[in-house]
Amino acid sequence: MPQSSALSQRGQFRAMYMGLKSQHALEHTPVILCEGDSWFSTPLAMNLLDWIVSPAPEDEARGVPQFGKGGLFFRVERSGDQAAPQAAHPGRSMFTKDNVDDLIGWFTRYRFDAVLLSAGGNDFVDTWLHDALVGRRGLSASQAFDAIVATGRYEQVREAYAFFVGAFHEARPDVPIIAHTYDYPRRIGSAAELGLRNLGAAALLKKSVGPWIGPNIETVIDGGIDAWREFTRHLIDGFVERVLEPVKRDARFGGMFDYVDLRGTLTTDAQWHDEMHPTEAGFHQLAGVFREKLISWLPLAKR
Repeated sequence: MPQSSALSQRGQFRAMYMGLKSQHALEHTPVILCEGDSWFSTPLAMNLLDWIVSPAPEDEARGVPQFGKGGLFFRVERSGDQAAPQAAHPGRSMFTKDNVDDLIGWFTRYRFDAVLLSAGGNDFVDTWLHDALVGRRGLSASQAFDAIVATGRYEQVREAYAFFVGAFHEARPDVPIIAHTYDYPRRIGSAAELGLRNLGAAALLKKSVGPWIGPNIETVIDGGIDAWREFTRHLIDGFVERVLEPVKRDARFGGMFDYVDLRGTLTTDAQWHDEMHPTEAGFHQLAGVFREKLISWLPLAKR
């Protein structure tokens, strides 16, 4: 099986691309641009994108579909980034004009076969969620979700998605742009466990460990963990129904935007590392769902 290469350094990507081109290997090598949040970049373990780039050896032995014929991945994802523009930290927003213009420059310079997105989860948690529900008490999960809908946040994220997808589709109408849903969290209120064992020296520098949901809803939503899980299910279903589906159905994009539905895949606490991130094994399971959909979008010669 040909090997995949994931290159976050742009100079390395350029060199690898030109090398493949000189060997006439681009004719059968998928070239993928990846932008996203921690589901593509968390260092806690092998994340969703890591498993797509470098599947486990036992996957190949079992005949599990790999990512086409190897692959060259241009990776610019970063943990904590949001989809929609934000005033407080403008540099931590993915779907802004500055970031899109920068990526479009690369996208039009090299022959990419697909764009992968992981975006939107951070837009509904942490300080934003606190501010959206501050001062409220005694709500049901449905009432709290209604309060989120009333903020207009879904519309903001949908407009940001449409801006990004529209810019890339205009630049290369033949290239699919593929996002994913998030799965339903279970360990509401659980922070990430950082240490030298799973992060190495990076654990000493990482500051954002969560939890990003629990502290902002535990005094707002009655009913304990079951109600809090119900609320997060509403949040994720709302993201699909109010963001991903409308963008997918938008005729301007010619059917070239799609998403992979990962909801309901990880159903036990043991499959989650913390409040928002699966374990390495959990990401591996999700990657199996994701990979099959992505391969179906590749040109026939590269599957």
